Amino acid sequence: MLRAKKKPLKRRVKPFASVKAASKKMERQANSPPPDITPMPRSSYSTGTAVSHPQFGHGVVTAIDGDKLTIKFADGRVKQIIDYYVKPRP
Repeated sequence: MLRAKKKPLKRRVKPFASVKAASKKMERQANSPPPDITPMPRSSYSTGTAVSHPQFGHGVVTAIDGDKLTIKFADGRVKQIIDYYVKPRP
């Protein structure tokens, strides 16, 4: 028995319809107001502030990114810690 070869499927393409839909979508996005962007929480610490962590000990804040502090501790380790977990050193 011989099998008949299957014909490849032809794709229907509507180039102008898809381009028009895309341009309308972009037009709607351009006219819509920007989404509500909430500002990142800011830390109450500043660079150079001496801090203390219950597990890692004493350190100094070297950089700040929102509420994340980059701290260099006395033993030489550098860690990123959220400001909630450290206390200012007197």
